[in-house]
Amino acid sequence: MENKPLVFLKDYKLFWVLQKQILDRKMKYFNKKYNFLICAEHNHVYTIGRNSKFPNFLMFSNTYKKIPILKVDRGGDVTYHGPGQLVCYFILDLCLFNYDINLLLRFLENFILYILLKYQILGFRIINQAGIWVMVQNYFQKICSIGLKIRHYITMHGFSLNIKNNLNYSNYIRPCGIKKYGITSLYTEKNFSFYIKIKSLLKNILSSFFNFLILI
Repeated sequence: MENKPLVFLKDYKLFWVLQKQILDRKMKYFNKKYNFLICAEHNHVYTIGRNSKFPNFLMFSNTYKKIPILKVDRGGDVTYHGPGQLVCYFILDLCLFNYDINLLLRFLENFILYILLKYQILGFRIINQAGIWVMVQNYFQKICSIGLKIRHYITMHGFSLNIKNNLNYSNYIRPCGIKKYGITSLYTEKNFSFYIKIKSLLKNILSSFFNFLILI
């Protein structure tokens, strides 16, 4: 049965345009002071990163064929976004991480690992696979996806954390182009579904660390 929306849902395209507008303004005014965190819960959509291949879409049922498919400018492969999933976008100056994208990726991964531990879930990194995983019956299951774009040392996009989204929508793709691993959520692992509580925790920690301007 479909999960009911946890907050007001927002169209993916609108946030994609918003990110580009903020990035363009930062570039125009060379403003390193203001960096932005955007938190959202999207309507159903499949997004395809720069490295994606359409074979990573599997056979769709009639229900899932109705979901929009968007080619976007982030790294990574095929990803699903939808109700019950928290998506966080970062428009920030990479000088905060000594202009090192790998340092930023490790920070984001460690941050998600910390969040999971707060809810007694042990997460893992996999070498050469961006994102965070948990072990379920001796198999790795992905719980958080990460995909970024860098333009003139300013980042776009970010991560998506599965809280209580319908995992069936991921059965029709190879998430992030990976065949041998599955997808899970906080609700699946710990029966935890308090989206608003996690969103508040994310905002409080990240905004205090970066002094972000928060957009909801």
